[in-house]
Amino acid sequence: MIIAVIGEKGGTGKTTFAVHLAGWRKISGRRVMLLDADRQGSSSMWVERRQEHQLAMPECEQRFDTGVRRAIVDFARRHDDVVVDIGAGDGHLIEQVLGIANAAVVPFQPNEMDIWTIDLLDDLVRRAWEVNRDLTATAVLNRAPSHHASRDVRSALTALGQFDAIETSDCIVRERSSIRRAVPSGMLINEWTTPHDEKGIEELDQVYRLVFSEPAPIKERCLV
Repeated sequence: MIIAVIGEKGGTGKTTFAVHLAGWRKISGRRVMLLDADRQGSSSMWVERRQEHQLAMPECEQRFDTGVRRAIVDFARRHDDVVVDIGAGDGHLIEQVLGIANAAVVPFQPNEMDIWTIDLLDDLVRRAWEVNRDLTATAVLNRAPSHHASRDVRSALTALGQFDAIETSDCIVRERSSIRRAVPSGMLINEWTTPHDEKGIEELDQVYRLVFSEPAPIKERCLV
């Protein structure tokens, strides 16, 4: 399965989603490639930190510009799953990857600037359908205010209803310090601190279930 984590705007949490999808998938026993197609290299740094902790990690490579599509096709032949972390605003690369992906996940924050960019991605998904009818694309609200009655959250979810190609998920990942600290440390949220942030784990588990239709292996902590 090829999963693209995409966005037109930086800071939406693409790497957080990508590393949790790839990391939990690896722990579940799959052969996984995490392709870092973002020049910031955050996914690659996560894998390096993970190696220092001697934790199970997906394979990881960095690829940019030309050859990314070809690399993904090659990785998909040798791996069960390929998770692609694409840099913000790289429309040309996003379009290439959507042409071969099975699923696209679009994290966004509950503000007008993020919602405006969904319109651009919605158009890219529609164009990708011309060559890839298997593609599904889903927006997931990330870094939402912790107050469950937030007007911003309700407004954002309502605004997303205007888009045709990108579906809106019921998953909501709240702004959590556990997530902000776990990923730069090379960990998954269920590996960070004791006691665990059970609400944060549950929210990211919902994203995993959205993509793979099964629960994340959150009770396991596999060494290399």
